[in-house]
Amino acid sequence: MSQTLIVSTQGRGVIDITAQVNAQLKKADAQLCHVFVTHTSASLIITGNEDPDLLLDVEDYFKKQVADADPNYRHKGQGDLDMSGHIRSILTGEAKTIPIINGKLALGKFQGLYLYEHRSGNNTRKLIITEL
Repeated sequence: MSQTLIVSTQGRGVIDITAQVNAQLKKADAQLCHVFVTHTSASLIITGNEDPDLLLDVEDYFKKQVADADPNYRHKGQGDLDMSGHIRSILTGEAKTIPIINGKLALGKFQGLYLYEHRSGNNTRKLIITEL
């Protein structure tokens, strides 16, 4: 069974979607949840949720490693964050498969599932959640 989750973003950064995905889980006998984001400039990450500085450090890392507006980029169709957004998405991935225990994502005590927006401005992102 698959469902769609729509998430609005307000520029580059992460949004904890753990509770939203857990709320979508309905299949009583499901053992796995597969989440897929249908965009090339947004991705999914699982990381620590105990300290907001962790997420800031992740963003700082990507700013250093994947430059925005690199003059060597050939693909520039949608602005300075276009190609860097694609690269970030490739590196972090568009899908996660997570075990389900007691009707919830079986994440660790200090883990969260995040939608990572790689573009500026307001965007609407579509995720497909499939229970297996």
